[in-house]
Amino acid sequence: MKRISVCLFVPLLVISLLPCKNTEASNDLITTTCEKTMYKELCIASLRSDKDSSGSDLQGLGKISLKITLANANEIQGYISELLKKDGKPFLQQCLKDCSGNLQDAILEIKDSIAAIDSRSYGDVNTWVSAAMSYEESCEDGFKEKPGFKSPLTQMNAKFSQLCSISLTISNLLAGKA
Repeated sequence: MKRISVCLFVPLLVISLLPCKNTEASNDLITTTCEKTMYKELCIASLRSDKDSSGSDLQGLGKISLKITLANANEIQGYISELLKKDGKPFLQQCLKDCSGNLQDAILEIKDSIAAIDSRSYGDVNTWVSAAMSYEESCEDGFKEKPGFKSPLTQMNAKFSQLCSISLTISNLLAGKA
C-alpha cells in the first residue's frame, strides 16, 4: 500500500514543480505597467479583459493595448454610423461626417502602430498614436462651433483619448523613455 502512495506522490510532486505560466506575475506586470499611466484603472481593466494578456510580456501588453484602442475606435465609428442614420439636423450631420472621416484616419494610424510595435519601431508608434489621439479634440471642437450644441460623442471620444494615452505610455516604456 505504501508503494502505491509513493508512486502517486512522486509524479504529483514533479508536476507541481514544473514551470507554468504565472498569472500572478503577468498581473503584476499589468499593475506595474498601468501604474505608470495617467489612467491606471482603465489600463488595468482593459488589459486584464483580454485573454492574451495573461503571460504577456511588456511588448505583448503594448500590442494588446493598441488592439483595444482599435476596437474602441471601431465601436465609435459604428455609433457614428447609427447616429448618421437617425438624425437629419444638418449641423449634426456635418459634425458627425467630419468626425467619421477623422476617425477613419485615426483607425489607420492605430493599425499602422500595431505593425510598428511588432517591428519595435516605437518612434513610429508614438507618432501615429499621437496623431490618432488628436481625433478626439478636433471632433469635439467641431461641435463647439455652434453655441449650445452638445456632442453626442464626448464620453466615447474621451475614452478613446485615454486608451491612446495608455498605448503611448507603454510604447515609451518599451522604448526606454518612461
